Amino acid sequence: MDRGTEPTFRPRAVARALAAIIALLATGLAGFLIANGIAQINPSSVAPVHLPGASAPTPSPPPLTDLGRVDLASVVTVEAELANGSEESLGSGWIFDTLGDVITNAHVISGDTSLRVTDRSDHTHVARVVQSSAPLDLAILRVTGTLVGTPLPVDARLLTTVPAAVITLASSRATGHADMTQETLIGLNDNVPLAGTGIQAGQSSPQEYDDMLHLQGARIYEGNSGGPVLDGLGRVIGIITLASPSAPDSYAIPISRVLPTLRQWVAIG
Repeated sequence: MDRGTEPTFRPRAVARALAAIIALLATGLAGFLIANGIAQINPSSVAPVHLPGASAPTPSPPPLTDLGRVDLASVVTVEAELANGSEESLGSGWIFDTLGDVITNAHVISGDTSLRVTDRSDHTHVARVVQSSAPLDLAILRVTGTLVGTPLPVDARLLTTVPAAVITLASSRATGHADMTQETLIGLNDNVPLAGTGIQAGQSSPQEYDDMLHLQGARIYEGNSGGPVLDGLGRVIGIITLASPSAPDSYAIPISRVLPTLRQWVAIG
């Protein structure tokens, strides 16, 4: 053969060929190792992988009226009657604890000697005064027997934000009107002098009420006295005490101000 026709081997071509051969061998070896490893995996040692799911949306609180209808089961009628039966007053109250204690206003029971509490199932119980304070216009009654209803939750924190939507509950038997009214809390520390203002309260009440919650909205009646004011979570934040007969204004004792006193009364009751 003529030397001019002999094939030549270039170094670059040889290098590329060797690289291709090595790559094929490496791929085959990797495949073998992977297959062999899979064959030797113990299924009991395999832990499932949980992908994070989409976070659930935060549920919005139920409407105030829905909360109010539920909590009405814990609202009672307070009936106070003089010993000779010549006079009777009706007011509202609410279940405070599991001892049969009911919160109301002192002016609802002032001067009366015979007390009865009627729950939402129309069961009437004899009641006695655990403690009462005319300056605070606050009273705790304790019934004989078992009330239908559960204690209402209480928000002991100081309120800081107005305006706020609230709802008041009452005994319709005491008010002669609706047992639930929607209000707006517009003031947190109002002082309310009674003289010449047209604001109504019961007998033996202070001439000025200090540090009161100021509500505006639906009409509040005399029989609402002692009923609870609920916030947007259905917790008691106040006790209805005063109302204007001609304007959409009413006032409530802040529960945060009197809660320590109420707890002391229960402890010694």
